[in-house]
Amino acid sequence: MNLPDKILVVDDEPDLLNAAKIILERSGYLVVEADNGDDAIEKALSERPDLILSDVVMPGKSGLEVCKILKNKSQTKLIPILIFTVLGRDVDKKLSKDAGADGHLVKPFSPEGLVNEIKTHIEKIQPEKFSKLLDIEHEQLLGHNILFEFDPTANYERFARDFVLECRAHENTLLIISPKSSNVHTTLEGEESLEFIPFDNKILSPIFAKYKEKSLAIIYDNLTELIISMGFQPAYNFIRKILELLADYKSTSLFLFNPNAHPPNEANSIRNLFGNRVSFDKDGLVEVKFT
Repeated sequence: MNLPDKILVVDDEPDLLNAAKIILERSGYLVVEADNGDDAIEKALSERPDLILSDVVMPGKSGLEVCKILKNKSQTKLIPILIFTVLGRDVDKKLSKDAGADGHLVKPFSPEGLVNEIKTHIEKIQPEKFSKLLDIEHEQLLGHNILFEFDPTANYERFARDFVLECRAHENTLLIISPKSSNVHTTLEGEESLEFIPFDNKILSPIFAKYKEKSLAIIYDNLTELIISMGFQPAYNFIRKILELLADYKSTSLFLFNPNAHPPNEANSIRNLFGNRVSFDKDGLVEVKFT
């Protein structure tokens, strides 16, 4: 998968910040840095890391204050936060827990210990990360076709990745219907558990037939390109036929759609085909509608 887990490392000591960065990058993580509490909050909101590793004593807001603030924001409340500090007393660990931290690491740390702790916390949330973001349980996703509305400025590929990782954790068969040129295809390319199906305008029943008894998770990427290539009315009819076809399968599907690329009447017509809808923009989740 070409979208590695992103770690926000927060520390005002350059040597420790650099050491953590080197260790994590060598382990395949993408690292974002912050050297004070206010910068950490800003980057947590803009970068949407998969995990935050934060010191306690820093200029401005402390790591514990940062933790409390982020755990009380809808956009960041699900991000695991690990406090790493020289303060290792029981009372310090309790303060971290009371602030909402998911773990407490004591400096100095071994590279192996740091990486294992981060891996444990990221893997712990993966089976429910996408559904928890929508404030539902994974079981509530099952059997639903979901219109996944995105703004091109949003990091929507990461949300699609989270959907894939959650469904994989629940042993769904994963199909990605996508042109090779798409950002989602590029992001997910190389993942062994996925089957990529070329984007075209054909009815997909022959492709789905071999998965009749399987629990499917599907990403259809994306409806905007389909509408542009076919014209609105033929694409609308095609989408409706796909939804009718999927009713015979045990499937959970995301249909990606950029509503800003279409006149309002067309966008609303597509929305009316779906009982379930989630919408993302550059600031994250905007709307959830589940029936």
